[in-house]
Amino acid sequence: MSVVLVGANPGLQLFDAAGVVAAASLWTVDWSVWGVGTAMIVADRSGWRTIGTDEHLARILLERFTRHFPEFSGLGPTDDITHLDDRVEISSDLFSGLRATGGGVRLRIGGVKDRRQFADPSFPLGNTSLALSNVYLPCELGELSIDGASVEGAPKCEYVGGRWSSTSYLAVAEVWSENEQPAVAATLTGAGSTGGSTEPRRHLRAVQPR
Repeated sequence: MSVVLVGANPGLQLFDAAGVVAAASLWTVDWSVWGVGTAMIVADRSGWRTIGTDEHLARILLERFTRHFPEFSGLGPTDDITHLDDRVEISSDLFSGLRATGGGVRLRIGGVKDRRQFADPSFPLGNTSLALSNVYLPCELGELSIDGASVEGAPKCEYVGGRWSSTSYLAVAEVWSENEQPAVAATLTGAGSTGGSTEPRRHLRAVQPR
């Protein structure tokens, strides 16, 4: 398999009583076929924004990866995207969590509950798929503010089957690689499911890949 991207991709998905209210995807690209750099992608019910000093890289990360992540489903189309040319400042460690700021956005992920390896040989990305591996750290805390206003919502953090899962997480030592398997619609019996029902696979949640 040919490696296409190496880096880190922490993320946050927030919920209120009505469902998903916002999501954030933070990229630190140490190497890729599209270049290197840092970008933050944020979506809420009012729209999408990308943040970083390399708009081209940010747009590639959005189009090829983030917009296909299930965390971002239901947050509207990506037809109208605002890009903010600003440096994303990150403070992160694998003990306490992460803080990131840039383009009027503040992201906090904290309260690390676990650290373990994740691997999926065929992670679906629209009409294609890539192999994905990383070290996944589910966290209990997640906060997001946009232009000075705190987003009202909370992540879902659960302990099911002897392991933690969360929609607030760190993902480090991340590698995306080309594979020869077609993309498939992936559903799993996952955390919080009952009666044998399935739920859409959420990016990097603590469910076993097929």
